[in-house]
Amino acid sequence: MDDTWQRWLEAHPYLEPVARVEERVEAALAAAGPAPAPAEPDWEAYLPELEAGVPLLHSAAAALDAAPAVAAILEGLVPRLADAALPDKLRRDCHELAAEWRAAPGARLAAVRWALSGGEGAAPGRAGLVRYLAWRAAAWALAPVVARFAGQRDESRWGHAHCPTCGALPVMAWLAPGDGARERKLACGRCRTRWAFERVGCPYCGGLDPSKRSILAPEGEGGLRLDVCEECRGYLKTFAGEGDPSFLLSDWTSLHLDVLARDRGFQRKGESLYEL
Repeated sequence: MDDTWQRWLEAHPYLEPVARVEERVEAALAAAGPAPAPAEPDWEAYLPELEAGVPLLHSAAAALDAAPAVAAILEGLVPRLADAALPDKLRRDCHELAAEWRAAPGARLAAVRWALSGGEGAAPGRAGLVRYLAWRAAAWALAPVVARFAGQRDESRWGHAHCPTCGALPVMAWLAPGDGARERKLACGRCRTRWAFERVGCPYCGGLDPSKRSILAPEGEGGLRLDVCEECRGYLKTFAGEGDPSFLLSDWTSLHLDVLARDRGFQRKGESLYEL
C-alpha cells in the first residue's frame, strides 16, 4: 500500500475494508503476470459503428472478443484470492467459485460473457462477485487496447455519455486542465476508459437547465465533489482537484460520497462495481 492509499485511509478509515480487497486483487493480478492480450480490433471496419455511437466491445465489425482472455485471467486469479487474506465470506465464495469452474470450465467463460455483456441472459451464481472480478480482469487485459483506442477516436465526434469502450454509463468525471476552461472527462467504472464530454449538462438525462444542477463539495475530500441534477435526481462524482486523478477516480475511494448523495435523495445512475 503506497503513501497515497495510506494517507487517504487515515482520513477515511471506514474505507479500509474495501481498500484491503482492492489491494489483494491488484496483487493477485500482478502475480498472474502479463495479461493475455485479446486480438487487435479491426479499427477500420469499426469506424462506421464508432461514428454511430456503438461501443467497441459491442461492435461486430471490430471483432474484439475479450471474454477468452478474461476467463484465462480468472482461472488463476480466483484461486489466488481464495487463499488471500480476505474477509471470510469473500474468501469462501472465491474458493467455491474456483471449485465450480474447475469442475465445469465452460461455466467460467459463460460467466465472463454474461458480465461483459452487461448482464444479458441468466445470471451465474455469485453474480455480484463474478461481475466485479470479470471487469477487474477485463480492465487489466484491455488496458493496451483502451490506450490505443484513445488515440484512434476523435473525442469531439463521440459526444455520447456512455463509455466508448464498453457502453457503461459513467460513474465519475474529471475536470482536466487544459488551455483556458477545464475539459470534463467522464470515467468508466468498469473498463476504466476516460472520454471527453460536454462541460455543461447532465450526462444521465441530458438536461441543460443550469438552475436544475448544483454542486455538493464536502470539505477535506481532496478535490472530490458531487455534481447533482434535480431533473433526474442523478449525481456524478467529480474530481476537480490538481494532480494525477487516477487514485480518486477508482470509485471505491469515494464510496462515502455515494452514501452522502443517497442520504440527500439522489440516485447513483452510473454503473459501479461496488454495491452499497
